[in-house]
Amino acid sequence: MKKILYCSDKPSGRGALPFAVTKTSKLKDVYNKDYPIVVFNEKFLRRRNIKNSHLAGKVCFIHFPEEGNNNLKILKKYNFFDYFTDEDKKRDVLFKLERAEKFLQYKSKVSDLETKLVSKDRKIESLILVDPLTGCYNWRYFLHRAQQELQRARTYHYNISFLVVDMDYFRQINEVYNTKVADAVIGKMVDIFKECLRKEDIICRWREDEFFIILPYVSLNGTCKIAKRIKDKISHHKFRYKNLRINMKVSMGIVSFPEDVISNSRDIVNRLSRCLITAKRRGGNNIVIHSHPKLEKELKEKKKKLGIDELKAKIEKLNILSTRDLLEVIYGFARAIEAKDFYTGRHVEDTASIVEKIARELKFPEAEIENIKPAAVLHDLGKVGIEESILSKKGPLTDHERKMIETHPSIGAEILRGIHILRGMIPAILYHHERYDGKGYPLGLKGEEIPLSARIIAIADVYQALVSDRPYRKAFSREEAIEIIKKESGKQFDPNIVKVFLKVIKKIK
Repeated sequence: MKKILYCSDKPSGRGALPFAVTKTSKLKDVYNKDYPIVVFNEKFLRRRNIKNSHLAGKVCFIHFPEEGNNNLKILKKYNFFDYFTDEDKKRDVLFKLERAEKFLQYKSKVSDLETKLVSKDRKIESLILVDPLTGCYNWRYFLHRAQQELQRARTYHYNISFLVVDMDYFRQINEVYNTKVADAVIGKMVDIFKECLRKEDIICRWREDEFFIILPYVSLNGTCKIAKRIKDKISHHKFRYKNLRINMKVSMGIVSFPEDVISNSRDIVNRLSRCLITAKRRGGNNIVIHSHPKLEKELKEKKKKLGIDELKAKIEKLNILSTRDLLEVIYGFARAIEAKDFYTGRHVEDTASIVEKIARELKFPEAEIENIKPAAVLHDLGKVGIEESILSKKGPLTDHERKMIETHPSIGAEILRGIHILRGMIPAILYHHERYDGKGYPLGLKGEEIPLSARIIAIADVYQALVSDRPYRKAFSREEAIEIIKKESGKQFDPNIVKVFLKVIKKIK
C-alpha cells in the first residue's frame, strides 16, 4: 500500500488506526510529494485553510468520529475522494483505500497517455510546420503567421517588416557540387540569419534557396540595416564543406508596414516577389525596398523593353558571341596557369591530348569530347590561387602546404561557376583528384560517384606528372609510369579506364 499521511491536531494521542500511517499536525507536511494519500481528521480540517491547488495529484479522505448528516456536505465542499468514520469496519476502510490506490494508478496512466499525446502532437506540428533540414518554419506557417502579425500591427499601430532572401545562382551548387554541399551551405546560411536577427524574429523557408523573415516592431529603416548586415556577412563568408570553399551572394526584398499598403499575407508575398524580380534584373547581390518610388517605374520599363522578338534576338546574339569566344576564354585561362606555374602550363596540353584519345576510345559523342578537352586544359586552373613558393617547392610539403594545394580543385570550380559557357566543365575540374577507393579530395567520392570525365582526367593527369621532371624529383620513364598506373588500378583509378588508357598509351610515341 502507498504511503498514507494522517493529519490531526494531536497525532500522538490518537488510538491505533486500521492501516499504517505517518502522523502529523503540520499543514506543510500535507503538501509533501511523498504522500499520495492524505487522511484529514475532521477537527484538523475545520481549523485549517486548505488550498486544493496544492493537493493536485493526491487522493484525500476525511476521518469523522461518527456517521452524520453533514459528512457528505463537508466532503463535497472540499471535493475529496471519500470519507470514513470510527464506526466503519476495518475491511470497509481498507476497501476504500484500495480504491484510492487504483484511482491513482489509472490517473498516472492517463497522465502518461496525455504526455505521449502532447509529444505526438508536437511531432505532427513539427512535420507540418517546420522545415526538417534547417529547423526553420515552412511556407505554410509563414502564410498563417504573417497574417496574424500584420493584423496585430494594424490593430495596435506598430511597425512590422517582412524580408525575403534569395540565394543568387544557388542551383549551381546542386549542379556543380552535390546535395550534401548544398545542404551544408543552406545550414550555414540559416546560422548567419540567426546571428543577425533577434530571437523574436521568425525565419521561414519557402523553396530550397528562398527565405521569408517576419520582423515585428521593426521600422523600414531598421530593416534596411538588418538586410545590409545579412548581405555583407554572407558576401564575406567562405562557405566550407570538407576541402571546398564556396562564395555566395544574396538578393533581398523589403516590405514594411505602414509604408506599404498591405492587408493580408498575399499582398506581402506579391510585393516581396516583385522586389526579388527587380533585384535579380539588377544582377543580384542587391537589396530592393518595395516602397521606394523608383521601383514601379523600373518594373514598367523592364516590361516594355523585354519584348519577345527583342529577347530572341538578344539570346541569338549571345549564343554567337559565346561560341566565338569560348576557345579564347579557355586558352586565356591556360596562359594564366602557365604564368603562375610553368610545369602546369606545359603539362595540361599533353594531358588534354591523352584525355581526348581515351574519350574517343570510349565512344564519347563528339559534343562530349568537345567538353572534356577544354576541361583537361583547365583542370589545374585553381593553382592560380596557390602561392608560387608552394608550387615550386623542391622539398616535401608541410601539412599546411598540402592542405593549400588540395584547395585548387575548388578554387578552379569557383572561378568557373560564374561563367555560364564553361560551367559544364566544372565536375571534371572539381573531382579530378578524387580516388576510386574513396580516399581522394575534395569530397572523398568513391567509384562511380566520381564523374566519368574526372576519372579520365585523373589518369592522364597522373601519367603526365610521372613522366615529367618536378621540382622535387626527376621524371619516371614511360615504362615505370605505366607500371605505377597498373598498380593503382582499382585503388586510385577506375580499372575500366585503366584498361582503355593502356590501350591508348601504346599508340602514343
